[in-house]
Amino acid sequence: MPRVCAIVLASLLALTVACRDKKKHAAQSKGPTPAAVEGLQAIPAQATAVIGIDVLALASSPVVERALDRMLARDPELRGELSAVLKACAIDPHKDVLSATIALVPRGEGTDSLLVTKGKYSEAAITACLGRFLAESGGHLESSQAEGRAIYHQVTPEGAGVWLAFGSTDTLLIASTRELLVMSLGTGEKLGSVKTGLAAYLPRLNTQHAMWAMGEVERAVAQGLVAASGGQVQPPLAIVGSADLGEGLALRLEVKMSSDQDAKTIISQAKMQIQAAALVLQVDAIGQLIKNIEFAQDESWARLDWRLSEQELADLVGANLSGLGSSIDKDGSNDENPPPESENAEIQGEQDHGNRNTDAGS
Repeated sequence: MPRVCAIVLASLLALTVACRDKKKHAAQSKGPTPAAVEGLQAIPAQATAVIGIDVLALASSPVVERALDRMLARDPELRGELSAVLKACAIDPHKDVLSATIALVPRGEGTDSLLVTKGKYSEAAITACLGRFLAESGGHLESSQAEGRAIYHQVTPEGAGVWLAFGSTDTLLIASTRELLVMSLGTGEKLGSVKTGLAAYLPRLNTQHAMWAMGEVERAVAQGLVAASGGQVQPPLAIVGSADLGEGLALRLEVKMSSDQDAKTIISQAKMQIQAAALVLQVDAIGQLIKNIEFAQDESWARLDWRLSEQELADLVGANLSGLGSSIDKDGSNDENPPPESENAEIQGEQDHGNRNTDAGS
């Protein structure tokens, strides 16, 4: 659990140091003030997956809040550490953290990651918080210049850490490599200004929803879908989706297939699977709720829509959390709960009866 908090603090750390040293670096720089780099304008056009999160909307959702409360209740240590971090850094998650965008960008045979976060922070509080964290962890922060801005490298006792910079006064960029951070800050093609690659799918997304995502389909996932269809469809090309929690749940998921016929085929198979699942789970709350799923086709796009009321969503979240909690006892073991005492008595009775028959036969 301390490692979880260390990651949270590391991100906040560079944010504060960047604020503290901003005037010093600005005085050293003789060039013009660089243009703001925010949102999709910070995401390189070659990204293969992007996820957008309206942190403020999720934090204000009663369903999300109840779910987090129930999960944290199972881990008092984590709850205490997170509470201490937020208090020490003067961060109110309901007001100060506004949004986050996560992108995966290919590099060679691997993938780099980028986080673009927008928020309102207390420079003094986070600076103090950051200073304590660095002193306790034994790491340090290195600073340099790139694209007319100060960039920061978090160095931990375990080795090299993440790279950070401000895209604007309230936008922090956190990258897994220096190359990606410089690319994000630079003037190259960005997702928000081109119409190729993933950007071509942006018109299908509602980026105003609490969560949205789009990405190319990984080979393993694509092969799994082809196998599930019995080889009747070609590998899908992309997946886009969004979810709104304003009044219950409004979920939309769309899959870009290779042809109109493939979209029709995959929808037909999905309908049959949902019907079968609803039949199996008909006595369960989830079984009743999945009947609300609707399918539609838009040329080569296969679309799924799922709408739930606030009460239905609360029931769904409650059912899943109850299922999680039932498999974990007070000692932290994963053994299933034992059957009721009456059921044990019936089982024991049947065993005794069987033993008597065996004795009689012998």
